[in-house]
Amino acid sequence: MKSRFILFLTVFLLSSTTAVFSQTSLPDSLTLDETVKMVLERNPAIQQAAHAIEASQAGVQVSKSSLYPNADVSLNYTLLGPVAAFSFPGFGSFKLFPASNFDEHVAASGTLYDFGKRRKSIDLAKTEVQSSKDGLALVKQELTYRTIQTFYAILFLEKAIQVQNDEIKTLDQHLLITKKKVEAGTATDFDVLTTQVRVATAQDQKISLENSLENTKIALRRLLGLPAGSPIDLSGQFTETPMTFNVDSLVDVALKNRVEMKAANDRILTARAAYNVASAIYNPSLNVAVAYGFKNGYEPDINAWRGNYAVAAQVQIPISNVVPFFGGYRKENMEQEASANIRQAQSYRSEVAQQVTADVEKGISDLRSSTDKLHLTEVTVHQAESALNLARIRYEAGTVTNLDLLDAETALAQARFERLQALYNYVNGRYELQQAIGEKSW
Repeated sequence: MKSRFILFLTVFLLSSTTAVFSQTSLPDSLTLDETVKMVLERNPAIQQAAHAIEASQAGVQVSKSSLYPNADVSLNYTLLGPVAAFSFPGFGSFKLFPASNFDEHVAASGTLYDFGKRRKSIDLAKTEVQSSKDGLALVKQELTYRTIQTFYAILFLEKAIQVQNDEIKTLDQHLLITKKKVEAGTATDFDVLTTQVRVATAQDQKISLENSLENTKIALRRLLGLPAGSPIDLSGQFTETPMTFNVDSLVDVALKNRVEMKAANDRILTARAAYNVASAIYNPSLNVAVAYGFKNGYEPDINAWRGNYAVAAQVQIPISNVVPFFGGYRKENMEQEASANIRQAQSYRSEVAQQVTADVEKGISDLRSSTDKLHLTEVTVHQAESALNLARIRYEAGTVTNLDLLDAETALAQARFERLQALYNYVNGRYELQQAIGEKSW
């Protein structure tokens, strides 16, 4: 049982961490808060999510560019031929236009009013910013609780090795006593051999624990971005903190605080913003254009450059807004697509709400179970200690065998390990419940 639990713990932690870049070394000893802080500072997933926010914010500015006018400078030269001309007797020939035509001007144009069409596109872009922020919060949440699990797994394995060392020390002492009894003729070589088998088994379990500890430290180095072999020293304790459980109130807290719920709500806002954009694609617009420059071709001297200007105003009213046929029913199809996306987002939110509720219920159930098991293992340890003391007395008196005493010693070691495991599960369950209700740990 002990070996299966250690194997599962190691595989779970190694498979759920992400590789990061190596950076500076750790302090001499790290608390949980310091470890979480360093992971959130170093992990590239945080940087990736932050860059996504920057990109979405730039997208908002791109959308806002439609509010500004466009301007350009145009330099044109045109050579025409043949040049049309006419003549009057006695006055000579007159050209209607020059052969070389120059036109240099500055032009500006823009939309004065479009009934909110551009603003709706900007609002859509802003929802993407919030979605990116939700993504960053989700990454922080995942990394935080992954770090907490790894942190306490290391503490658990270190304490489990201590328990195993105590068992080996006790067995070694028992082996020494047994050998003396063999010399005195009050025990047999079989008793020595049986004790040696128990010692070897305990040492084998210690090797497995040490291997799991090193693998878990590798997982934490990956989270922290440390090079292979970097020393890791953690400072922390397993403590039992009394908690009250009210399912309804905790579910309400979770539905308000969970990042997943916020992301689901923002997904609905994005879908609605997309619908608003679709409904405004054929809005009328008022456009203006202004140009000023110099060109030739004006009478009386068609070769001289003269200043000129142009001012234009345009009201554009798409017929497709009244007769959808002329737009290929584009607006209607876009609105239909956006409406379906809204319904999909609403269904997704309902699914997330159900999952959040289930997470809270499961977290409460697991924590209650862990609490009960923790209290039970405390009783078991006390009973095992009493049984071992009694077995030692009877063994000295010769009323129980060597095997009986070994069984009592093994039972105590197993009870201590199970208590440590129950305490570890309790601490993990407490943090899992905090995660389920959306309580921040960073």
